[in-house]
Amino acid sequence: MSARSDVSDTSSDITELGQSEFPSYFEERNGHLFHSHGSSPYPLPVDTYEQQRLNGQHVLLFLFLGAHFRGPVRKVLRPRSGTQRRVLDLGTGTGQWVLDMAREFPHVKFDGLDIVPIATRYPPNNVRFEMADVNQPLRYNNGTYDLVHARSISMAVHDYPTIVNQVARVLRPGGLFLACEWGRSAEMVGGLNPAEHAPCTCQFYNMVQETLERRGIHPLARRISRIVEESGHFKRVRTHVYEMPVGDWSRSFEMRCIGYWFRETLVQYAESMGVMMVEAGRHPVHVYAVVQGFIREMYEVRGIVAKYFTVHARVKLRT
Repeated sequence: MSARSDVSDTSSDITELGQSEFPSYFEERNGHLFHSHGSSPYPLPVDTYEQQRLNGQHVLLFLFLGAHFRGPVRKVLRPRSGTQRRVLDLGTGTGQWVLDMAREFPHVKFDGLDIVPIATRYPPNNVRFEMADVNQPLRYNNGTYDLVHARSISMAVHDYPTIVNQVARVLRPGGLFLACEWGRSAEMVGGLNPAEHAPCTCQFYNMVQETLERRGIHPLARRISRIVEESGHFKRVRTHVYEMPVGDWSRSFEMRCIGYWFRETLVQYAESMGVMMVEAGRHPVHVYAVVQGFIREMYEVRGIVAKYFTVHARVKLRT
């Protein structure tokens, strides 16, 4: 992975990190590895356990949605004579989305940004991973990209409207912004009341949200479309909400399999969130009880779902 400099836009402004430099971007606390950048609010560990969760979730989203994207991505990225198609992935994490998309669109150049160097250091020729804090102004020139993708970055940002403005700036006229976020609340299929059927799940998400808000991280998934619209930079704003099954209770064999494995990623998520809540000052015994109650309900209660929100919009032509 490369580290950004504080100058403008070309690849000559990127320096390669040496192996000995990697430890300086992490710190170990309570037996877990975290990023060491005080400017980023991201609260979860970035160790192998968490990376496995992110990679597993990436695969399950592909199986669930049938693609790595929503919206007119193929149209936006179709080859055009004399134009190098380019994509930027904000908060790329392990880089799996970029790597899979780069195989699907080999004529496109992909850039993945993250604050920690956990993506591969040896990407394919049409991929570059770069270290940068998404809360800082993007270093790229106006109109650089055809598509900007931002998935699950809500816990890493201070001010989402400012990021939306930056996205609009670096997109080419007519370019596409694709944002995807998980809802952080207890949900059940068919209108079932979570407070009645899954009270521990409600308690877990309430505690998570309270802890995040103390860190200045507010719910985002349901607000993305409004933020994008109110920016004034975009048109054709489209929102889709999906319900991912948690557990193997679906009548569909495919959804039972997806729900089974998705539940396993949520167990990992719950344990990582538990680490965050203890670090925020909550009593470990209480946190453990809440986390274990949530995990128990995921195995015992039928009908729990996780809501996944996607928003895509085209940037307006500049006048």
